[in-house]
Amino acid sequence: MSDTATEKPYRNITPFWQRLPQFFLYPAQPQLLWHPAVYALIGAGLWMLGGYGEDGGFSPLILIITVLVGIGFLVDLMRQAFRVLEQTSLGNLRHADFDEPNDVHKMSPYKLLLVVLVQGFFIAILGEIHPLLLLAGNAVANLMLPACIMVLGHTHSFTEAINPFNVFKMIKAVGWPYLALWVFGFILNQSAPVLIALFVGKLPIVLLVGLGIFAFAYFTLVGFNLMGYTMYQYHQEIGYSPDRNFEINALASSRKNRPLTDEEILAQQIGAMIRDGNIDMAMEMVWEELRYDQHNAQLCGHYAKLLMLKGDTKKQLEHAQRHLFALARSGKAGRIGDTWRQARQLDPEFKVDNPDHVLDIATAAASIREYQVALEIVSGFHKRAARHKDVPAVLVLAGKLLSDHLRQDARAMALFNHVIAQWPTSPAAVEAQQYKQIIERLAEPSSPA
Repeated sequence: MSDTATEKPYRNITPFWQRLPQFFLYPAQPQLLWHPAVYALIGAGLWMLGGYGEDGGFSPLILIITVLVGIGFLVDLMRQAFRVLEQTSLGNLRHADFDEPNDVHKMSPYKLLLVVLVQGFFIAILGEIHPLLLLAGNAVANLMLPACIMVLGHTHSFTEAINPFNVFKMIKAVGWPYLALWVFGFILNQSAPVLIALFVGKLPIVLLVGLGIFAFAYFTLVGFNLMGYTMYQYHQEIGYSPDRNFEINALASSRKNRPLTDEEILAQQIGAMIRDGNIDMAMEMVWEELRYDQHNAQLCGHYAKLLMLKGDTKKQLEHAQRHLFALARSGKAGRIGDTWRQARQLDPEFKVDNPDHVLDIATAAASIREYQVALEIVSGFHKRAARHKDVPAVLVLAGKLLSDHLRQDARAMALFNHVIAQWPTSPAAVEAQQYKQIIERLAEPSSPA
């Protein structure tokens, strides 16, 4: 699509501090949620197995297996987290919007570990010089860590992430809100321990272990999503261009996290944007949803109304093709007549271009007693698509409409005879023969009493 919304696609980005509830809901997507769930189940299972050692101690063998499995889970979690950070920074809210997976984050967990180790090495040196320097070094490293992760997620480079100039450049790009980001990150880091503390003594140790693992993984994904969105918000200052309009994706996806029905929420969102004069953004939002459900009659209807408000005749006629077929397939054909007449007002020669859709749309129109519209839809089809498989059925439908509703039996008989002669083995020919016999019987004069 090329309109005003795409010329300035990243204006009015919602600040990250106004979207906190969405970040906490983010890992609940099924494609992401199964990772923390699997970690928790296996971790709890290993704890149960390890508890059967001698004298009630923990089995050394299971302990070794647990450590190895834990390392594997941690590496997998961090790879997922870095992928979330990168894709979010590019404007992809839902996991379904993510680019094709690749190996770009394969080494990111190890690079982050090296960053932490290098920072720890310099902090230790400072501690040898003076205890206050140790405290200062810890504070600075802790403050720099989110920016280090963001640089690493953006560049995939250990040397870039360990370079203090790049790190402070990232902090400067975000500005004072970076402090808010750091505070939220600190709170997220404490969330899993606090959650465990709340349930100590109230849950069996096995469930507590599973809950702790799940919470740690879940809040890690929340934190990386938050950092990715912050990068998206300040992408111009950082110096890159996102792939997609996150704000539009957020509006489209937020419907899944609301108690209202999809139709109610979508209508509310569109109405609010129209009132604010953001017709282009409303169009982009609906178009984004249509990418995933292109024959959704509700979405097609909203898009048709927005095109009408914008006054784009060309796009209205193009979209009418999709809208008519969506209405026919949805089982909600009530708007077919109005949609067809609106298109004909814009272009008196308008017709259904896709021959595969003509029979479906005309049949749907006839089912809601839009008989004249159905006839207009099939008119000339046998000439435009003479070799199409639906021609016999379309002619029989036209004959039935002429006979049953317009009392034009002579024209109907001509169509039925044509079908019987040209396609004698077609199921449509059988139906044509039946209708022909009915018309002939009705035409016979009544016998005298």
